[in-house]
Amino acid sequence: MNIARQPYMKNNLTIAIPLLSLVLIAGCSVHKIDIQQGNIVSQEMMSQLKIGMKRDEVKRLMGRPLIIDPFRRDRWDYIHTFKSGKDDGPRSQYRVTLFFDGQRLTRIDSKLPAEGLPAR
Repeated sequence: MNIARQPYMKNNLTIAIPLLSLVLIAGCSVHKIDIQQGNIVSQEMMSQLKIGMKRDEVKRLMGRPLIIDPFRRDRWDYIHTFKSGKDDGPRSQYRVTLFFDGQRLTRIDSKLPAEGLPAR
């Protein structure tokens, strides 16, 4: 009786194993998340930023800069990057560099995205 069942069991296994493998592989999709790094600078923040502001006022408005060059303490860099989790999704990067003379803001250099900055 056991011998008669072996061909039937072998036939079922040759179908079941590939079918089970296919189901498991199909359920294993990779989910990639959006990645944002750096300082978010809004249009409202940029409109309030004025030449002549003190460092403390700038820090209160803009937050702590992402990069303070130890060799050039008169320069603060605010950099933001965004990468979509989708392979063909959008990528964007913008930079705002502030220059100081002593305690006062003297120059604003920015490379902002064409679509504008996010609202706060």
